[in-house]
Amino acid sequence: MMHILTGSNVAITTFLLNIPILALGYFMVNRQFMLYSTLGMIGMTGFMRLLEQVPIPSQSLFTCIVCGGLLVGSGGGIMLKCNGSGAGTDVICRIINKYTSFQIGTMSLSINAVLVMLAACFLGLDIAIATITTLYITTRVVNYILDGMNYKRMVLIVTDKGEDIAQALSAEFSRGATISHVTGAYLGKEKSQVMCTINIHETPRLKKIVLELDSQAFITMFESTAVIGSSFKSKLHTLKKQG
Repeated sequence: MMHILTGSNVAITTFLLNIPILALGYFMVNRQFMLYSTLGMIGMTGFMRLLEQVPIPSQSLFTCIVCGGLLVGSGGGIMLKCNGSGAGTDVICRIINKYTSFQIGTMSLSINAVLVMLAACFLGLDIAIATITTLYITTRVVNYILDGMNYKRMVLIVTDKGEDIAQALSAEFSRGATISHVTGAYLGKEKSQVMCTINIHETPRLKKIVLELDSQAFITMFESTAVIGSSFKSKLHTLKKQG
């Protein structure tokens, strides 16, 4: 936005704006993270300078949006996977998260929303929509690099037929399940709770099995990007509750 409004060099402006952010983050965030973020920012600045010398192969805005989102998302995902970042809003979000209860994802979304609104005010609706689309592509690529496409779901099933359901699920998915005994707060009735983890594409089969055995079963699912041990491969991220 500053490049369009003032004609300033994007790479140099980005580098200069990140210096005070990195200095602040050095004292307020993990120092290893800041070291890697500094290296990431220097690398990103150099890459931006390099791309300035490359002729644009297409004048299509759509092509630029897709290619830009893929490049930024790939670089950002690799940096985050190595416990670094490209500085900027990533560092600001880490600082806020460290001293408040706000989640990093929520803060990042809020900051980017403000930037998009500013883009709409100063540069017009077309640029704002292009920015939103680029951010979406970038986010999807980052998530793919960090978590892969093979998302898991943790499933909690409250039922009167815990043993039958656990055995059926274990037989169907060749995976274990955990049974615990719970008490309903409203009626005070004793029930079984079956907990298991499935691949996201196995959800319809699980629902069918459970509801065939107990049509009154209560099923809750949590999206999971970190399942370590058992029959699942280890991953590096944390549970994200699906509301």
